[in-house]
Amino acid sequence: MSAVTSIRRLQAHYFAIYAVFGCLTPFIPVYLRDIKELSPTEIGIIFATGQTGVLFMPVLMTFLADRYRVVRALLISLFVINVVAMSSLSFVAGFWACLFWVALNRMSNQPQVALGDGLYFTLQSDPAQPRATFAQVRVWGTLGFIVPSVILFAGYHAGGGVQWMPWVAAGTAAFGILNARGLPRRTARRETTITRMPTLAAARVLKRPRIALFCLGVGFVVFTNMAYYGFYPIYLTQQVGIDERWIGIISSVGVAVEIAYILLLERMRVRFGFGGLLFIGGLTSLFRLGCLAWLPTPFFATFFQVFHGLTVIGYLIVPVMYLNTLAEEGFRNSIQGLYVMLVGGIFSIAGNLFAGHVAEIGLLTLYRASFGICAFGLLLVALSFHRRRPTR
Repeated sequence: MSAVTSIRRLQAHYFAIYAVFGCLTPFIPVYLRDIKELSPTEIGIIFATGQTGVLFMPVLMTFLADRYRVVRALLISLFVINVVAMSSLSFVAGFWACLFWVALNRMSNQPQVALGDGLYFTLQSDPAQPRATFAQVRVWGTLGFIVPSVILFAGYHAGGGVQWMPWVAAGTAAFGILNARGLPRRTARRETTITRMPTLAAARVLKRPRIALFCLGVGFVVFTNMAYYGFYPIYLTQQVGIDERWIGIISSVGVAVEIAYILLLERMRVRFGFGGLLFIGGLTSLFRLGCLAWLPTPFFATFFQVFHGLTVIGYLIVPVMYLNTLAEEGFRNSIQGLYVMLVGGIFSIAGNLFAGHVAEIGLLTLYRASFGICAFGLLLVALSFHRRRPTR
């Protein structure tokens, strides 16, 4: 396989996995509420349970990727699980059945991001590979996230709508299977970079005081993101009275603007550094939560989507790039998987449980509490970069 083909296949992988996310993130709360008739507490528990797989799956998958270099087989297997989980969700009813299949979906989704990130950085460490910035590859994930919203919006006019969501997710996962078959069977192994326990090597990096403080701060911001992603669709329909057919389009507007931010990522990184981008992303997260908490009108409930791309860059993309600067060849995958477990797992589970219970009190109360927690997390991130030399 040519080097150029590997990069294109990796771009298509990001497109496929984020298309699955694009099905679930805007629509799963409304789907569970309206189609499966579940309560906010039950929805929060389902999301939290789904995140428990993040406590071990990314670490296990990235360990296998670093130790045995079999990324392609892992990606295909995870996409197959996704197809089964989403197809089955359409036919079941009740809290426990929905919990099982959504959890299986989440368990297979999260490792795919860490594996894709690790594969990109591994390929780019090989001089034989063409140079491609992370933004040039990752932007295809943003494009993939938009596509399901367009399909489901058209579905409303064809007599379908949100009930199509599991089938669109299964279809995009099936595309991921076909694409993953074209990825390298094994990544190149360099004898000087073999690490028998790559997860432990990654852990030694993450336990450094400044890095641990960085992970803790990002974790608290991610904690509040669960309130946004889990209940924003319900907020739009219940709190400000927007018809559910517009949910996907509203989310897609923010994601479409995100494309421009990602294409400018390298320039912004040079200008502001990793710490600066994290601070900007944190401020936009606070702005988003502030609009939801104290300005519950259709305008302010959607206006902040203009800055959505900065929150994504700050807390989904920049941490990945920053951690790669701390990794060595033998544990590039594992440091991503361990980070996903610690931050995307523990804090996401706690955030979903918190969001589900507080949402029972009121959505405005949920977002006001989340605002304070997000501010605390941003403070910790700022302290972790205080007097730090810029990372090249």
